[in-house]
This record gives sequence, C-alpha cells and structure tokens, in this order.
Amino acid sequence: MTDKSIIETNVGNYLLDALYGHGVEHIFGIPGDYILQFDKLIEEHQINYVNTTRESTAGYMADAYARLKGLGVACITYGVGISITNALSQAYAESSPLVLISGAPSLSDCSKGQILHHLLNKHSIFHQMDTTQLEIFSHFTVDQAVLTSPEEAKSQIDRVLWNCLKHKKPVYIEIPRDIATAPLALPLFAENEEYLDEFSAENSTPLSRAIAMEPLLKHIERILQKCQKPVIWAGHEILRYRLSSSLQAFASKYSMPIASTLLGKTVIDENHPLFYGVYQGKMSQPEVANMIENGDCLLMLGGILSDVDTGIFTAKLNHRHKIFVTASEIIIDGQSYHGINFVDFIQALAESNFKLTTNTRTTLAATAAPEPSPAINRKKKFNPVDGARLTSARLFECISALLTDEIVAVDFGDSLFGSSRFVLKENSFLSCAYFASLGFGTPAAVAAQLAAPERRIVGIVGDGAFQMTATELSTAARYGLDPIFIILNNHGYGTERPLLEGDFNDIHNWNYSLLPQLLNSGIGVKVSTEYAFEDAFKTALFQRGNFYIIEVDLEKTDFSPALEQFLSFASQKKVPLD
Repeated sequence: MTDKSIIETNVGNYLLDALYGHGVEHIFGIPGDYILQFDKLIEEHQINYVNTTRESTAGYMADAYARLKGLGVACITYGVGISITNALSQAYAESSPLVLISGAPSLSDCSKGQILHHLLNKHSIFHQMDTTQLEIFSHFTVDQAVLTSPEEAKSQIDRVLWNCLKHKKPVYIEIPRDIATAPLALPLFAENEEYLDEFSAENSTPLSRAIAMEPLLKHIERILQKCQKPVIWAGHEILRYRLSSSLQAFASKYSMPIASTLLGKTVIDENHPLFYGVYQGKMSQPEVANMIENGDCLLMLGGILSDVDTGIFTAKLNHRHKIFVTASEIIIDGQSYHGINFVDFIQALAESNFKLTTNTRTTLAATAAPEPSPAINRKKKFNPVDGARLTSARLFECISALLTDEIVAVDFGDSLFGSSRFVLKENSFLSCAYFASLGFGTPAAVAAQLAAPERRIVGIVGDGAFQMTATELSTAARYGLDPIFIILNNHGYGTERPLLEGDFNDIHNWNYSLLPQLLNSGIGVKVSTEYAFEDAFKTALFQRGNFYIIEVDLEKTDFSPALEQFLSFASQKKVPLD
C-alpha cells in the first residue's frame, strides 16, 4: 500500500526543484561523464540547460544571471572543471550568489580504490574520496556540501542554498554520479514551494529585530539631527540584496542625494531626481564630487573602499559623521554594532520616522518640486560630424545618447570607465569593477539576454578581453539570443599601455565583424567614423532576432576621458591593474 503522505523523488530533482523555487530557469555548464546523470535530470526538468564553450564562461554567465535574477547556477564535471576558479573568485569578491554544482566519481568507484581520470588525490589507493576539488573551492565559497548520503542530502542542500542567499556569495555542491538519481522520500508538504521558507535568507533574526536595532536607529537619528547635508554613497550590496526600493524610500523621505560606487552603478534608477552619478574621488563629475565631499554626514551603504571605487584612493571621506554599513559590519562614528541583519537595517531606515527638525534639506524638500536628476542632465543628443573619425570619447557620447531601456554589460578597462557616466535604469549595469577580470563582458551579455529576454543587452568589450571569451558568440547563436556587442578594437591591451608599454600589450588583429560568417549566425559591421557608428548602433537597437557585432576601429592610445583620469592616478600611485 502506498503511503500518500510521502513524495518519492531523487537527490538531483530535489536540488533542481529547490533552485527552480528560487527563480532559477537556466543552468550554465559543460557536460562530462561524472555529471551526465545530473545533466540528464536538468534536460527533463523545467530548468533549461545552457551549453557553454568553457567552464570559466559558464561561471561568468551564472554570475551575470545571478546579478539580474537573484541566483545563478553553473554545472561542471570533476577535476577538469577547476578552470571555473577565476569566475568563482570574481563572484565571491563581488558578492554574487552563485551555486556551483560538480559531478564526482561514484561512491562505489571510490570504494574500490581505483585510480580514475580527472582525479588529483594521490591517496585514492587507500579507498578515499578525492577531496582536492573541495579544498580548492572552499577558498571561494561560503559553504560546501559533498552529497554522499541520500538521507542527508536534503538538509545539506537546504543549508548550502540558505547560506548562498544569506551571504550573496558562491557555494559548492558536489554530487557523486550514483547519488544524483538516488531515491529520496519527502513529506507531502515539501511539494509546496513554501517548504523553503524556513531557509529564507531574508528572514529577520530575533536579535536584529528586537534588541539591537532600536539603539542603532536612535544613534543615527541623533547624528542626522545635527546635520544639514547628509549624503548617501551606495554600493553593490544594495543591488545583491534587492534593497533598491528601500534605499530610494529612505532617501526620498529625508531628501538625501545619492551617488553610487562604480561596482554599485544602477543601485537605483539613475533618472531619479535624487541620483547624482558615480562617485570615484577625483575621477567623479564635478557636481557628484561636490555633493559627496561637501556633505556633513556620509552614509556609505553596501559598498567597499577599493582602489577602483575610490578613484585610486582619491575619495575625500573626511565628513564630520560617518555611517558605514555593509552586510558584514556596521560602524557609526567609530562605534561598531553587532548582530544586525543588513536587510533588516536598510528596511528599517526606509520605515523610520526620524525627527529631523534642524535638517534644512528636509524643510526645503517639503515645499520644492523635484528637479530632474543631475545625472540625466548629462544625457545629451549626439550630433555626428560628417567625415570625422570616431574617437573613444565620441563613441561613449553616442552610446549614451541612444540608450533607453537597455542593460549594459562591460569588461574592465575603457569599456567600464567610458560607460560609467551612462544614465541607466535600476540594476542595468553588469561589470567586474572590483575583481577586474578580463573576459567577463561577452558571456555576461549572453547570460543577461537569457535572464531578461524582453530587454536588449549591449555588451561593450575591448578587443583583448573579447578574444578571451569570444566563443560564447556560439552560445548566443545556438540559443537564438540577440545581444549587441560593441568591440573596441584599439589593437591590444590599451589600458596597460600608459603604465608600461611593450610588445606584450599587442595582440593579433581579427576581422571581428566577419565572425557571423564563421558562425552562420548574426550580423557584423566594422566602423571608423561617427556617422557610421551612429547608423550601425541605431540599426542594431531596432533589429531583434540576431546578435549584432559592431567592430569599432580605434587608435592604439585613444582613451575615454574617464579612463585617462584613472590611468593618470594609477600611474602616479603605481597601482597595478591586473
């Protein structure tokens, strides 16, 4: 007689159902014999399997997908899949919630003490499982699980996913190939997606909610009562924890202007009246620098003080009061607060009712109508000059003028710095502004088109970075994706040239615009003048159904004004860029 209170499933499907319950609709990976059983389960599931061309690009794509959807997943085989380490490191450094799933030899194979391909552990003759990959990935993940027991698999999976969502960092799950299809019996209530609620990372903790929050908010209120010009500098953790609406509500309530870090760009809709732009110390636009540096209280929320985000440490943070809050620490005028949930704190700010009787900004805001965002005032019409050769500066002016609802994915270098002054909607900018790993932009653009199919994706990539991961155009072709790729062909690693020139900065020149012919898919054009680029970009924006390559021929030492500033500071301070 069948027990109707029990659901029969297997370990692999339980994991897939849990991922799907958290919004995952695509898994990026490379097949291999140790992961094939799990890959087959994906193929038969509601989640779609996306073949990539390399493990590292599967990682970059899962990272970009996570930033847009809230959770990303990459799937590899054992041993040789370790090449995903660079992408995993970036996701860890930049707080992207990525689940890495790896196949492994079966338990029975390990028990025989056989020396198997892909394994690294020299002690396998002693009937031990190889632990090398687990040890390597433990440095770049906040939690790990090796699923060796079907009976324990459910609690292990739940715990690891909870930590991924709580910390917004990668986690690692290893599945021996005979465990993926191992039977798993679940209570009937597990059929409902709500069974994951007990592991919701956003749930408040009693300590955060009832004990520690009140004195913290009182401290902030006392500070703000003394201030006339509080300003917000918001970082990427606001995006990762989906707190943009709470940040905007808080800023609007007290009329506090907002700037973002470069990594946190598009932390709110940049058309918002209170948004000024990206603050990077001396690299900032004058109105952004004046707003931040002339404030008397700095609320830095969810950012990190990296060399890139501070404009090579030129940021002036000598405010009379400083409120520094991240997912791992809260420091207010030198006093640390512990046991506070980051999500709770930002939401509490949004719901606060501070009595700021001396805050003149609030008084003025109560009677003044909102003005357009200072950022939007920089968005100007582009007027191409007939016959003029295209420069990097004019290229970014043209892109900025034509963007409307697009998501922009960029690599490090001029692609990043030149794009920093675009005016974009909330969570519409994908970059590796802290880890600074070349090769992210192309796979990120492909993954973003899967994550947000209703919007157009514009990938801006230097030729050196593009050559590292250009094979992901094949993935775009196979799945009918249509991002636009703008390739800045300055004939090598342009960002490095002002720091130290040499033949090592040169690369072989490709006919990038002809790649669609090789792939039997897509459209490619090569441009070198202002009129030609504007025409090509307009055409690409209005043409859907095929990926589009616009190869832009630039001089070797032609940089955007933003990158020239960055290189000037980097050169003076001898800061390495790779």
